Amino acid sequence: MTATRTAYFGIDQSVLEYSTVDYLLRSADALIVPAIVILLISVLCVGVHALTVNVIRRAIGFGYVQICAGLVLLVGAFVTSLAVWSMFDELPFGTSFLFEPAALGGGTAGSAYAFWVLRRTALGDQRLRRLPMWEKLGYVSVVLLVVVALFWACSSYAGALGTGRSKEYARDLAKRPSVTVYSVQSLAMGSSVKEERILVPGSKYGFKYTGLRFVTLSSGKYFLLSEGWSRTAGAAIVLEESPEYRVEFEPGEG
Repeated sequence: MTATRTAYFGIDQSVLEYSTVDYLLRSADALIVPAIVILLISVLCVGVHALTVNVIRRAIGFGYVQICAGLVLLVGAFVTSLAVWSMFDELPFGTSFLFEPAALGGGTAGSAYAFWVLRRTALGDQRLRRLPMWEKLGYVSVVLLVVVALFWACSSYAGALGTGRSKEYARDLAKRPSVTVYSVQSLAMGSSVKEERILVPGSKYGFKYTGLRFVTLSSGKYFLLSEGWSRTAGAAIVLEESPEYRVEFEPGEG
């Protein structure tokens, strides 16, 4: 999230030298929604599993369970195939940016669970108490694939969220604190920042810069944007704290 958010403004996150605490504070938005979704899906899966096991133990509706499991197995295999296809080539239809990880994790997990249900209804509890090694390795591989897919999905979501937040930030830039920089020497910030010479006798500072908006302060570095910044115009500026200049803030609009 931090990487895409700073990259939108044309700055690599390594320049700002964020600390671990900074990353944790900035990652809350990127963690809350995925965590809630994962927990809700987990609750749903537990409920489906409890219902399935109850039906199997009562030996009622075996046929319906096997038919449903067979359909889930086919659909899961098809969805997984689409996920693998999309990893190497573009699909013939439009998909969400989360399609690949969701299809990979969901399709694989659904297929594996459907396979387990079919095995249990066919062999019974007694023969399933000792699973063959090939089946154990298969389930372990499925779990690892699901974990990788979860990391992939969370990473994609965080990246998209970072870009979206940056776009909102750029639209509401006028609401950010206004910054005025007084410097001993010329900083040559570019044409998008207004530079004025200070002619007051005895003044420590010889230059004044206006038309800047504050973004963040990290590791003694100010991240500033010029007013009216856009992807095609304006400048993103990083200033290290120094006794050679002074930074003043004023409230933004609204």
